[in-house]
Amino acid sequence: MSTDETVLRLNDVDKEYSDPHRVLLVLNKLRLNVRRGEIVMVTGPSGSGKTTMLQIAGCLIRPTAGLVEIAGRDLGRAPESERLEARRRHLGFVFQSFHLLAALPVAENVALALRLRRQPIDDARVRDVLETLGIGSKARKHPGQLSGGERQRVAIARALVGQPDLILADEPTSQLDSHSAAVVGGLLRQAAHEFNTAIIVTTHDPRLGSIADRSIALESGAFHD
Repeated sequence: MSTDETVLRLNDVDKEYSDPHRVLLVLNKLRLNVRRGEIVMVTGPSGSGKTTMLQIAGCLIRPTAGLVEIAGRDLGRAPESERLEARRRHLGFVFQSFHLLAALPVAENVALALRLRRQPIDDARVRDVLETLGIGSKARKHPGQLSGGERQRVAIARALVGQPDLILADEPTSQLDSHSAAVVGGLLRQAAHEFNTAIIVTTHDPRLGSIADRSIALESGAFHD
């Protein structure tokens, strides 16, 4: 991919849920293009549709209508096997609750992402990513021995180690103090620059505003400039 190539394209994406009494439109005609090396911050109140948008972009749920194109392929209605392969090959995820395995040391938590992608375990690659994120010395520690900021660094390392085209980060600083939040924001910015990765961050946290190339407000299921 070239540095200006669009990694993710959402075009007229709708998502609705229904029950016998009503239809709830969660997302309404969303349009978004994200390029390599770009950080897009999506803000909005709880219930605005941020997490649903990330789940659709991450091929975790399907849209009701619209185009979801990742690395040039429309995956919104592709077979589930192709969507799973896209998650393995193109996507990395960072969650607010870290989702680390307590029984595994840091290096193995990071290497797990390669196993899930069915890629060979590259110990040198794991070490390099941990060193880049400033936690190389923590490789043999377990998550319970780390601070919240260090655990989030491990989560970012796990997202990066497979060299994804796009990282989707859902409220990545919500559990962190101001210092750790600033560090994590800087690491996401570093990932975009050094690894040329596209990143979407959903957040309520105004402290992350400085890392974004673009900031978009999502309200009542629609984007507002």
